[in-house]
Amino acid sequence: MSERISTGNPELDTLLDGGFLKNSMILLAGNPGAGKTILSSRFIYEGALEDEPGVYACFAETRKRLISDVKKFGIDYEPLIRRRKVEVLDLSIGSETEVQSALNQIFESITTLRAKRLVVDSIAAMAMGLETEFEKRHLIRLLYRLILKTGCTTIAITDIPWNSNRIGESIEEFVADGIILMEHQYDSSDTLKRQLRITKMRGTNHSRKTHKYTISSNGLNIEL
Repeated sequence: MSERISTGNPELDTLLDGGFLKNSMILLAGNPGAGKTILSSRFIYEGALEDEPGVYACFAETRKRLISDVKKFGIDYEPLIRRRKVEVLDLSIGSETEVQSALNQIFESITTLRAKRLVVDSIAAMAMGLETEFEKRHLIRLLYRLILKTGCTTIAITDIPWNSNRIGESIEEFVADGIILMEHQYDSSDTLKRQLRITKMRGTNHSRKTHKYTISSNGLNIEL
C-alpha cells in the first residue's frame, strides 16, 4: 500500500482515502478568498507538529503578513520556525533570472530543514514576471523537477479568476498528480456558499462528489 501524508484536515483525509500520496504534487485551485492558503498552511503546520518539517514559499504576499493571517486560525508558525521545523520564504519574481534564484532558495531551505512538505503560494504570482507562455511552461517544469528531486509532498496553489474556467497556466494541470478545486459563490438569496471537488488524484481512490465547506476559526470544515 502506498504511503500517505495527512493533509492536516481530517475530513479531507477521509475524502482522499487517508491523505495525499507521499511525494505527490497537488494543485490546489480556486477563486480568491476560497480558503486555499488556510488549507495549505494547516498542511505545513500539522506536518511540523508530527516531525515532518515544511517550507512555505510565499510569492503572493509577504512572510510577515502570512504568519499574522494564519495565526487567526490557530496556526502559530513562530515557535516552529524557532525550532527549525518550518520555514516561510518571502519571494517575489520580476524576471526569469529571479525565478531560478527563488527555486534555489526553496531548494536550500528544503535541504537545510530536511523538509518533507512544501507549499508554493502561488503559481500565478510566481509566473507574474514572465512574459511568454514558453517561460511560464519552463517554470512549471523546473518546479516539478525540484519537487521530484527533493521528494517533498507539495501543494501548489493557483488562483482561478472570477468567471473563468481555466486553471492557472494550463500546463500544471497535466504535471500535477492531483487537483482539488475550491469554489465559492453567492446563491439566489445572496448567501455565500463554498464547495470543494477533487477532480483528479493519481493512484488513489477519492470522493467524486461535490462537498460543501465553511471557514471558521478552526479552519476548513468540510461536509462528508
